[in-house]
Amino acid sequence: MLYTVLGNSTIFGATFPVLPEFQVYHTVGSRGSTYTTGALGVSLHLFDDPAGPGRYLHVLALSIPEKTIAWKSKVGSLYLSEKASGFEIGVHDQWQMPAGKGATLSLRKIQWPKVHEGDNEAEEASSDILHMGWNWITGTPIITVWLLGLDIANLNLPHDRKLEIQLALGLRTAF
Repeated sequence: MLYTVLGNSTIFGATFPVLPEFQVYHTVGSRGSTYTTGALGVSLHLFDDPAGPGRYLHVLALSIPEKTIAWKSKVGSLYLSEKASGFEIGVHDQWQMPAGKGATLSLRKIQWPKVHEGDNEAEEASSDILHMGWNWITGTPIITVWLLGLDIANLNLPHDRKLEIQLALGLRTAF
């Protein structure tokens, strides 16, 4: 029954399937940011254009660990002292021809609860990000989709505000 509700919801005679969404990607920025993000949420299928893409609205919860494998996460020149979190809301278009190509436009908000430089006391920071992304599929069976993102980030650091251009590469689940 849960699958019927989530996988095939109907409102006023239109079908709006809700699909789970999982992403993982690594971001590097022009002002020194480097962090890995895990994202979990849902995509709501809005419509299919017969001559163009299918359109999805997605809402994701973001999680950024303090450390990923061998490197510590940074926002600007500041290191994380604990895990950061945020959310993303956006629109994703997925084309059938050429198969597997897609584009995303979204807004992200990240709260960095404790960031520090050197031995200084940790303070709070945040980021507002305009994300423009592209994706493509390689191989079969299709389980994952490659992501490439170009972001414009407004870094609200403890004693400074900076604009940063960010580049991200990662994977997401297939629609």
